[in-house]
Amino acid sequence: MKGAIVESVREGKAGSVRLVMWRAVVAAAFLGCVLFIWHNSLENAETSAERSGRVTSVVNKIVESLGQKSVTEHFVRKLAHFSEYGLEGVLAVLLFLAYGFHAGRYWWKVILTGMVTAVTDESLQFFSLGRAPGLKDVCIDMAGFLCGMLWMCAVRLLLRKACETWVQKKSRRRNFAY
Repeated sequence: MKGAIVESVREGKAGSVRLVMWRAVVAAAFLGCVLFIWHNSLENAETSAERSGRVTSVVNKIVESLGQKSVTEHFVRKLAHFSEYGLEGVLAVLLFLAYGFHAGRYWWKVILTGMVTAVTDESLQFFSLGRAPGLKDVCIDMAGFLCGMLWMCAVRLLLRKACETWVQKKSRRRNFAY
């Protein structure tokens, strides 16, 4: 009896250390993503256009090697907005789950997180030389965020269903073995 109690305490400490580490990693990834987004908005128009031009060149080399038409720099910039916020949506769901909030129950808080980031992102462009905020960009940002959020919720649901099925099959096999 005493050995079982000591063992469960050890497992609890190891579990809490893993939980703290998981929370720290997810929080750091989320914060890193948000800071990356905001850093990009603080760049002046010339620096931002230069980077977008380099990325567009690389994308066009890949697209043309596949036999497709090249894409515009505008398309690449908007796709970057969508993708950055898609990643933030995934990380926001993981962050809420890591701290025990179920994204389904607190969906409005998760969405509000993305909205605050997007509005702040566009507002920062007031302070960047040659750039201006745009409502259309906030809409693109939120579309990316919602897609990332929904994708992560779907993955979580599928994993939970798969684990439940696996546990049920395992318990049936164990019951038939005796």
